[in-house]
Amino acid sequence: MIKKRITLLCSSYPPEIGAASSRMFHLANMLQTKGHKVTVIAAMPNYPTGKIFEGYKRKIYHQEYQNGICIFRSWLIPSNAKNPIKRGLSMLSYAVSLFTIALPKILSSHPEIIIVSSPPFVTGYLGSIIAKFTNAKIVLNISDLWPLSASELGFIEKSNFYNFLQRREHSMYRRADAISVQSKEIQKNIASVIHNKEIFLYRNLQPPIAQAAAQRPSGNRKIVYAGLLGVAQGVYDICAAINFKQLGCELHIYGAGNEREKIETFIAQNIDRGIYYHGWVPADEMTQLMTQYHIVLIPLKTSIYGAVPSKIFNAMANGLPILFSGNGEASEIIKQYHIGFTNHAGDYSSLKKNIERMILMGDAEYTQIRNNCLQCAETEFNKSIQDNAFIDFLNAI
Repeated sequence: MIKKRITLLCSSYPPEIGAASSRMFHLANMLQTKGHKVTVIAAMPNYPTGKIFEGYKRKIYHQEYQNGICIFRSWLIPSNAKNPIKRGLSMLSYAVSLFTIALPKILSSHPEIIIVSSPPFVTGYLGSIIAKFTNAKIVLNISDLWPLSASELGFIEKSNFYNFLQRREHSMYRRADAISVQSKEIQKNIASVIHNKEIFLYRNLQPPIAQAAAQRPSGNRKIVYAGLLGVAQGVYDICAAINFKQLGCELHIYGAGNEREKIETFIAQNIDRGIYYHGWVPADEMTQLMTQYHIVLIPLKTSIYGAVPSKIFNAMANGLPILFSGNGEASEIIKQYHIGFTNHAGDYSSLKKNIERMILMGDAEYTQIRNNCLQCAETEFNKSIQDNAFIDFLNAI
């Protein structure tokens, strides 16, 4: 196997939470395990609180090593504000930081391959430019189509400005030597624009958890949501729309984000709805906590083309049936492999019916869905097979 110097350029990395952070963490550790020398360039951890985490404050840069991986974090103005100007200022500050503070570190690591993560679009676009200062091959890792996803979430209207951003998006694709994506829909979209690039489908897969097959607690079935509490997920709206106690079940929420305070306030004012908030829990602790629950809730507030939440593969690995609110490829995966129930994004009436189906089903049917989840993690969505194929993909660039 050819050993290479590989740099990952991203904005989010643990201890931050969320799919983007998790994806880069697992990718970096996989590459390191395969014998490659890995460097991670990221922003000072601040997401989703919008405040620099303890241990990283008042620093221009911070360098540390985890599992043999060099992690170099550079300064930015943190923000989780909904105000687009404040968010834009935060992104701009990280752009300046990449060109001034991080660039010398990138050059000194002498990368042979630079994997640039997008979104955030600013990181992806500028990262693809920075990579040109080196002799490295550039691999774009695209987890969402942007600005399309921003438009579908209502943050950007389709206008001349949208068209300008889309042209920048396409130029970013053209600068890359190869592209990896997290869904077939994204793969198809990029292939329709860029015809001469290798595009690898690299999902955020996980192997089955050791405790996945363990017996679940007896009694009423408990539903868990673990992840970001933001606009895109719409967890607050689900809390407001569905009385879980009346349905004979409970919803347990873990995470942080813009809607955290709203959710906490709602629960405090509606203590009889069977909803419980437990705060943010580190990923390694969450793995053990998942054995307490019977069902995973994975919602999207609105349909986002190309979005396949990483939580789906986490649920497979934990052997937990899925309640999914959303459309597109993610919904088709759940239906095809019979690993849960789906409804259209924002359709809380149908979600309520699916919850009733899930909590009232017999043990034999419930166990079959759990087995389907584990089988998917071991066969169609096998992390080891995908990782080996990804290494071959990098070696062929």
